[in-house]
Amino acid sequence: MELQSWQDLYRNRQTNVEQAILNIKSSQKVFLAPFCNEPQRLIQELVLQKERLQDVILYNAVIGSPCIYADSSCYPHFQIRTFLSSPLLKGAFLHNTCDYLPVNLSEIPKWLSSQKIDVALIQVTPPNEEGYCNLGLSVDTVQTLIKHAGLVIAQVNRNLPFTNGATLVHVSEIDQFVLSDTPVLTLSRGNLSEEEKTIGRNVAELIPDFATIQVGLGKIAESILLSLKNKKGLGIHSGSISDSIIELINLGVVTNEQKEINRYKTVCTTLTGTEDLYRYCHNNPTIELYPLDYTHNAAVISNISNFYSINSALEVDLFGQINAEQIGNVPIAGVGGQMDFIHGARLSKGGKSIIALPSTAKRGTESRIKVRTSYITSVKSEIDYVVTEFGIASLFGKSLQERAKELVSIAHPQFREKLLAEFEREFMKKVIY
Repeated sequence: MELQSWQDLYRNRQTNVEQAILNIKSSQKVFLAPFCNEPQRLIQELVLQKERLQDVILYNAVIGSPCIYADSSCYPHFQIRTFLSSPLLKGAFLHNTCDYLPVNLSEIPKWLSSQKIDVALIQVTPPNEEGYCNLGLSVDTVQTLIKHAGLVIAQVNRNLPFTNGATLVHVSEIDQFVLSDTPVLTLSRGNLSEEEKTIGRNVAELIPDFATIQVGLGKIAESILLSLKNKKGLGIHSGSISDSIIELINLGVVTNEQKEINRYKTVCTTLTGTEDLYRYCHNNPTIELYPLDYTHNAAVISNISNFYSINSALEVDLFGQINAEQIGNVPIAGVGGQMDFIHGARLSKGGKSIIALPSTAKRGTESRIKVRTSYITSVKSEIDYVVTEFGIASLFGKSLQERAKELVSIAHPQFREKLLAEFEREFMKKVIY
């Protein structure tokens, strides 16, 4: 029998969105492509067909998604399992239709290979002349997902950029194609407060020229990046890259010239920003996207000297324990890649781990530096520096009392006396200044 050409395969596997989603049955496990590559047209149709479905488990990692499957009308139909949560999932958590999987991002591909995922919903570009589609905004877990899911349904979207790295998927690896050029998910840039700008400047003091950095997402991360404009020869090996990193590339600050691996390449697993970012990365050979088990792999990162991991937190206790996931009963973030990159920094020659956060929450009425955190994401022995708008706490090699002294000094002044009194009372030790 004559083998089908890729053009024939692609044509024969095309279907409309209604028929594609009819493949999903009650009680099946459905994995949604993570981050801003979540395929919105497929998800919209899944929500439209919800009445015929019960207890469909949806796996996600939320960045930029509107999470329409978490609407109250979807509660009887979908059970959400999230690796990276969002405030948009709060209602589903409170109604017990959402649960959190605390898995390091680097280990999600390994987790996937041990699971029976019935359906994968992904998003790709149209195929090139050799029959390869491109994953566009994000590689993350999708290469592993394609190999292990029972059925792979791809939304083909011409609005996706064609990116470099481990981004190609042959049409023969995808079971069904739905052509739909919906707008891709974006994250806008917010205005920075003076507090956030000060935190950024404080972190920048710690970053030497020619270091390779990883920075998370959000306004603190953006402030840090904007504060690095006077540095030289920085490298990027990160989970995501944003518009601010492109600014540093254009300024000649980010050159990747001293990275021992992926030299002269900016490396990430996902693009998270505006359409300007996506256009910049389209067919750009200096930007490369790889799976989570490469970008977040501490063994890989250990090959990069002077690797600085920079992440944020919700709370820090006076011993240096980090809570970056949850306050109260509902997770609002997740383990994410924080521990992955911290471990990588620990193994890097000259590497450092930095946690940056505002000193207060709830409009200044509550200290983010606590005697005890409510949850622990990263442990005290892994953190080199904690940074707030009031300065830098150096923790590595410090005793518990020395750590408490350092951290009280960068708390908001209105909470320092109370923190010190609580620490002395609870741990029955005197911290001497």
